[in-house]
Amino acid sequence: MQSTLHVTNGDSAAGGIQASGLSGEILSWRDVLHEGPVPAGLSLDGLSRVRAAYLAAEGMGDPATLERDLAERDNMLRRFSDFDEVILWFDWDLYDQLQVLQILDFLADFSRKDLEETGTRLSIVCIDGYLGTLAPDAFPQLNESRTEVSEEMLALARRAWTAFRSDDPRELERVARGDTSALKFLAGALERELEELPSVFNGLSRSESQVLEAIAHGPLSFNEVFKRCAIREERIFCGDVVMARYIERMSRKRTPLLAYPSGDAIDAPRTEEDSRAFRNAEMALTTAGREVLSGDKDWIEMGGSDRWLGGVHLDGEAARWRWDSEARQVIESGPKEPS
Repeated sequence: MQSTLHVTNGDSAAGGIQASGLSGEILSWRDVLHEGPVPAGLSLDGLSRVRAAYLAAEGMGDPATLERDLAERDNMLRRFSDFDEVILWFDWDLYDQLQVLQILDFLADFSRKDLEETGTRLSIVCIDGYLGTLAPDAFPQLNESRTEVSEEMLALARRAWTAFRSDDPRELERVARGDTSALKFLAGALERELEELPSVFNGLSRSESQVLEAIAHGPLSFNEVFKRCAIREERIFCGDVVMARYIERMSRKRTPLLAYPSGDAIDAPRTEEDSRAFRNAEMALTTAGREVLSGDKDWIEMGGSDRWLGGVHLDGEAARWRWDSEARQVIESGPKEPS
């Protein structure tokens, strides 16, 4: 019997593969790469340590457990040549496409000759939808439609992953504007990443703006905010844990944009008990939130987001890069000129 390693985006898809009856081992590539530092110049191990520290600091797990889990994940990937076939199972959204880039960049280190010597085939299934929502009986048919990972895919992934880890987002923009046909969902995902840069209009990222717009007409619970923001996305990629951190970030700056109706600052939940209360508690815009949303004030000038997007550090008021949604391009800019 041939041995297979299935690599996919998380526990839901992994459960579908397992329940489908497809044989092989399953590796879930759990990491929200669109949030937090993904700097250049680090090995797979080094980057995983940075990611574990970031995820722990964001309250997404115990530091030692996260570092151990990512190390085990990486070691499993290093064993890929022990298998007859490695199949990548991923969706079309930003969360998945960045994971695809990281994995393909790792595999690009191995030549066709290396793979021929071990007899390992590399295949990919990438759908215009969400694997985690599929019934188990959909996976065997998708498995039959899998395609070979081509040299063009590997080369494009390496360029895109390098650009994503650069401290200059124009590198990523150049890849998105170039020939990305080898990975058909990549261009849209990369542009969505660029939309997380501060807007030239008011300094808000697209995600931050969508949160404020959802609450603009009155206080809403987190559950309702999350649903309204998801509807706005062409390809849903942001989970509830990450969105809760967006809200906390906008509420915990010296001039908050969001607060509870009582005026108290909003903390993202760190425990299951906190999560239940957080989901149902209403939140509202502050006066500053309304002024930023209308473009009368600029979020970056007010302190903005100390945030990492791949290799780009948006360092509060010193944030160097902006996104022009009308021109659809990255610009290097200071604060918005007064109107």
